[in-house]
Amino acid sequence: MRSRIGIFPFLEFFCVCALTLPILANAQESGNPAPAVATAQSSAPPIFHATSRLVLLDVIVTDHRGQFIPGLQASDFTVQEDNKPQKITAFAVQAPAATPAKSYPPLELPPHQYTNFTFIRPEADRPVTIVLMDMLNTSGMDHANARKQMIHFLEKLPPGQAIALFVLTSKLSMVQGFSGDSGTLVAAAKGLLRYESPLLSPETQQQQEEIGATALENVGAPASTGPTPISNSMPIAPIGQAIRKALTAQDSFQKVQRMYLTLNALNALAQAVAGYPGRKNLIWLAAEFPVTFGPDLNPYNEASSLKNAVPKSDRNYQVRDLEKESPPVHQTAALLAAARMAVYPVDVRGQISMGTGLDVSTPTSLLGTLDTQDEIAEAHGRQRNAIWDAHEAMSDIARETGGRAFYGTNDLMDAMSRSVQQGSSYYTLAYSPTNHEWSGKYRKIEVKTVRQGTQLTYRRGYYALPQRVLPSDKAALEMTAAMQPSVPDFTGLLLKVQVLPPDADHTAIRIDYAVDARDISFSDSAEQRKLASVDFAVTAWDKEFKLAGHKLDTMEMTLRENAYKQVVQTGVPFHQELELKPGTYTLRLGALDRHNHKVGSVQASITIPEKANPTISQKSQ
Repeated sequence: MRSRIGIFPFLEFFCVCALTLPILANAQESGNPAPAVATAQSSAPPIFHATSRLVLLDVIVTDHRGQFIPGLQASDFTVQEDNKPQKITAFAVQAPAATPAKSYPPLELPPHQYTNFTFIRPEADRPVTIVLMDMLNTSGMDHANARKQMIHFLEKLPPGQAIALFVLTSKLSMVQGFSGDSGTLVAAAKGLLRYESPLLSPETQQQQEEIGATALENVGAPASTGPTPISNSMPIAPIGQAIRKALTAQDSFQKVQRMYLTLNALNALAQAVAGYPGRKNLIWLAAEFPVTFGPDLNPYNEASSLKNAVPKSDRNYQVRDLEKESPPVHQTAALLAAARMAVYPVDVRGQISMGTGLDVSTPTSLLGTLDTQDEIAEAHGRQRNAIWDAHEAMSDIARETGGRAFYGTNDLMDAMSRSVQQGSSYYTLAYSPTNHEWSGKYRKIEVKTVRQGTQLTYRRGYYALPQRVLPSDKAALEMTAAMQPSVPDFTGLLLKVQVLPPDADHTAIRIDYAVDARDISFSDSAEQRKLASVDFAVTAWDKEFKLAGHKLDTMEMTLRENAYKQVVQTGVPFHQELELKPGTYTLRLGALDRHNHKVGSVQASITIPEKANPTISQKSQ
């Protein structure tokens, strides 16, 4: 259903609880003129509004000991994009306070009211940290040590340090929302269960499968000195070759699937923290990192790339599709940049020792001495390439997001602590690119400082993606991702929602939204009106998490100047109703801006009894 409105009287509830939270975000993706921003001389921290093609860079400046260097001014920095000088239009400094920050409780709302921004910090630009335990790209044997050291890290967490815990299996799940309480975080981390990734093949399994293929080839080969084949009609050697091709295809399929699942998880993380001001430090605990964001984008790194090893005619179709469809990777990189998320990949394997699992078994006994040596050499080569690829991917991810990679160390707790320490102090530079051609190409960024003997850490570039309005089918796909019950709340659009149950006069649940208008991309019409297009969606999931009801509406706004000023103060309102049968449901409620692609979502629960007044339970914090 599509409805065109000007503006209608706003609910008293929303007038009282008007959304007034400041937004500090990368403004790379929107297209309106930039507002004036505070300079370095301002006493209050500057607020950067996401309303122009503005590139924000968080720059960490350290000395030879890795210590942050304070006291620099905007004039001490120079910025180049594709070797062309850029003018710094805004500048700010973020450094931890001398006294530890206080831990603030979650925002409390009256009954029936929900918001996707329950964690409010008075410091406008104070960074937050996300710890991601990646079990999809990590074998089960490495989970226990990573979990143990993560718990030790959380036990020694400084007071007031905001951290959220997420886990990635076949989907991304939030274990604990942002909290500065060490005890709460430790309890959540101890609740993590063991998980075996279905898309990872252990090294010992790969070795045995390769041995079996070699043995079959030897048995069926004309010059074979091994046991005589059972029948001359049995093509044993082709079977071995077919096994090798199948193993290659399986490896390709698993890597591509893990890449897509990982990209989806990173997208969701970026969307979940997009509304939080300041820098976000993502500590990514994993053994493999199947994505890269740099200018030389490939499905795999050069060391062990299947595209180099497999003839074109035999290449797996998933690899070819991935090479053609690199924009999903570009979009993820853009989302991370827009959310100001710096990634700190940590290899949970620590110091890695290469080895083989050859044993005296039926397939192994069919190998000669040379074959055994070849299998050992091949296993060592595969492990070296895999380690090289993982570390190259980690370095690339860190370099392109402004973080740092940690590998080759068994002290994972120290790596996590250093990630938090490094990401707590930085300078923020902003500039409007002189290149106005948004063709999707990668643009290289170079930052320098006049201070000698310094090391600068910042994201080294971005993809200049063109701004586009989402069509209906693409918008529906974007909303589908946010409306799943397992996905954390998206904060690209800050919103409040009131959900009222059926009563004597209403058979449907009634939903009233208020969306922060400062997050919405308004355009100007020739009639001096403000135009915007926002989708509103609600999905209801039963106890078995089956879809029980849904509704999607599009609101086309055409606002006069006075009405526009009103919604900036009170929020953009919208009303929906949804019929549901008696039962208990999880509701996902969300809004999507068609122009800047920002999404806001929130989760609630409702119980509709057979006979009696229905009740709504408060959302779990």
